[in-house]
Amino acid sequence: MQQITIFKIITFILVPVALLFGLMDLIMLMMALSNPALLLIVFAMACFVIYLFASLRFLLQGILNERQCSATLKDWIKVNAYGTLFISSMFLLNSSAAFFINDINLRQVLSDMIDQQPELSGKISLDLFVKMFRVISAIMFVISLLTITHVMLNFKLMKKYAHLFEK
Repeated sequence: MQQITIFKIITFILVPVALLFGLMDLIMLMMALSNPALLLIVFAMACFVIYLFASLRFLLQGILNERQCSATLKDWIKVNAYGTLFISSMFLLNSSAAFFINDINLRQVLSDMIDQQPELSGKISLDLFVKMFRVISAIMFVISLLTITHVMLNFKLMKKYAHLFEK
């Protein structure tokens, strides 16, 4: 029962994140049409969004209401969980690396980024940019941990509630 409660809490925490990622994914899809290198990121973010809403359906329809779920829902969850694990691992590694970089190197990298974008130059201070980078890295670290935990719990619950998936 405790697993279900934790799963439910994490699911409802991640729903607004999935909505935001879905919106960002649509915007990035437009950019990916002109830059195919972005298609992998668009695909991985779409996996996260699809996975989370398929898991939400499994939670609401299957676990809480004890109604049968289609076998395709289980397939959607499993397939998109792997893409979700990929993007969550990438976010986790990137945000972890951001914690270990010292301020001098981070300031240099961010200063170079600001210099390459003339529309940002002079409009945002380097100190604010460093703080924003640190805060966003911390947020992405927490989201990544929650997502990886969610996927692991979801696999356990799908095994436990296998009778809910029709053949």
